[in-house]
Amino acid sequence: MQDLFSYSIVIRTLGNTGEKYRRMLEAISRQTVAPEEILVVIPHGYELDHQLGTERIVRSEKGMVTQRVVGIREAKGDYLLVVDDDLDFPADFAEKLHNTLQAKQLDCVLSFCRGWSEGHAEASAPSSAPAAPQKTPLKQQLKYKIRNLRSAFTGQAFYTNRRSKYFDVTTTTAGHRTYLRDEQGLCSTGSFQCFFIKNEAAKRVRMEDELWLEQGTITRYASFDDGVFYYKLFLQGGRIAYAQDTGYLHLDAAAGRQATNPVDAKRIRIYAMARNRIIFWHRHIWGSHKGLKTLAGGIYFMTNYFVYNLLNNITPRYWPVIGAMAQGYREAFQFIRKK
Repeated sequence: MQDLFSYSIVIRTLGNTGEKYRRMLEAISRQTVAPEEILVVIPHGYELDHQLGTERIVRSEKGMVTQRVVGIREAKGDYLLVVDDDLDFPADFAEKLHNTLQAKQLDCVLSFCRGWSEGHAEASAPSSAPAAPQKTPLKQQLKYKIRNLRSAFTGQAFYTNRRSKYFDVTTTTAGHRTYLRDEQGLCSTGSFQCFFIKNEAAKRVRMEDELWLEQGTITRYASFDDGVFYYKLFLQGGRIAYAQDTGYLHLDAAAGRQATNPVDAKRIRIYAMARNRIIFWHRHIWGSHKGLKTLAGGIYFMTNYFVYNLLNNITPRYWPVIGAMAQGYREAFQFIRKK
């Protein structure tokens, strides 16, 4: 018999993910340990097309971070299962996340996305059992290495301030993702679409202080809210790890996407990355690790990221992307000066 524990499920939604939202509600209704409460945070003026009938509907202003903040603030359970509105997961999902948290004495447990769905109704939820290890083809290995080197060159990835996989002086303080691996599998980054966390730890992060993430001029899409949340928790001494024995399926409803074409999608992404990562660096890396190494990391990231995207978008078709990146940098420094 499973151990009982008190947890709240916290969902942010715009109410427009249709069948994918219904599938998630079905997954919630199947949980072997039922939640104490289900909080659905939806903006004023939006309506839900599916309900279990036991939810508590909480109204808020529209915003990815704002809705997360409201849900976490309102939740009463000892633990929170925080999810987006387009996931599917097995019946023992919450139970296994809680078991991992207890066994490893963690503050937060992350889950692997076992796969992606194009929205077909026949797509199945992920198996509770971990996938059997498979040898990665040489071509795929090469693709991963090139991607990792690119992330190191642009300063987008670093492996904590204690050790680095690549260029220790620069990427350890410049990037937007932090990784820490040890024998217990501890880490300091992950996806923000699904996590299981102690209620007091989630509230202690104070994401209400990070609403700048959704206040850009080109887009209000909160690029990098995951990095900010987990890194703040990491700096506070929070212990974070992945559960190895379960996972979820992302049905990818794309409810928050604003782009109308591939160029516009790239323009929005590059702008948000440039703006939000500079602000993040100043608030949470420079703010906690002042010194020449940290300054070198910030300069490295900004310079290399600009050069990489300039070369990668040199044709006239992509000039709006370069302009958006420059605007992102400009707005980041304007924000920093005001603070």
